[in-house]
Amino acid sequence: MKVAFKLGYLGRGYHGFQLQPAAPTVQAVVGRALRSLGINDGSFCYAGRTDRGVSALGQVIDFYVRPAKADLAVPRVVNSRLPTDVWAWAWAPVPENFSARHAALWREYRYHLPGGGLDLEAMREAAGELLGVHDFRNLSSEKRGPSIRNLMKLDLTEERGIVVIDVRADGFLWNMVRKMAKVLELVGSGDRDLAWVGALLDPRTNRGVAPAPAEGLVMMDVGYPGVNWNIEPYSLRMAKERLDKAWKIDLALAETTGVLARSMEELRG
Repeated sequence: MKVAFKLGYLGRGYHGFQLQPAAPTVQAVVGRALRSLGINDGSFCYAGRTDRGVSALGQVIDFYVRPAKADLAVPRVVNSRLPTDVWAWAWAPVPENFSARHAALWREYRYHLPGGGLDLEAMREAAGELLGVHDFRNLSSEKRGPSIRNLMKLDLTEERGIVVIDVRADGFLWNMVRKMAKVLELVGSGDRDLAWVGALLDPRTNRGVAPAPAEGLVMMDVGYPGVNWNIEPYSLRMAKERLDKAWKIDLALAETTGVLARSMEELRG
């Protein structure tokens, strides 16, 4: 028997998703939960590797279940063995040949970019240059292997002074989303123009840009053919309660940081 889960997590407490020696990772805590319940040996496949500080709403994993433990392979049970900043909220039975990584038709991410003084229309023009099938080698930290991707969606909206970037593609290169966010920010600030964006898409040139900070990135969803998800209301409710508490703390911290920054500016005269 094989089951797929949708996972959410706050990435700030982890050194990324993938296992690392002597460092906390999301894969490590999920594998430990499965193993402690006797569901399997703790092994599973995942849709995408997120870096340190990156969060997720719709990460997908799949794993084999020991028949005698099938009743434990549901989010509310697995969540009882997970820390409060990692949670499962939906599940689906899947065929034995299903792979969370290889069966994905698309992946979608969201980046939150502080938007003070940015030209949103210029950023949308730059987004139009990036849409479609391109060689994104200059927008990746990985310079080996195939780098052609189909960028299906790149939408920008502004909410409470934050530019929200929603991006969907058939696959992403390492740091590709964060580098695109930085490109859009540089265009929005007037530091770069559309010609520069076009040049980044020319694989014959060796250009680049630093990635935007990881903390603004969220893995939102992954699309699969024929998977019927069972959403678990109890797990959603518990996750929301925990996130609300964390959100209040973060809001207080953000305001404190702002007060300190403004005070330093005032002291400078």
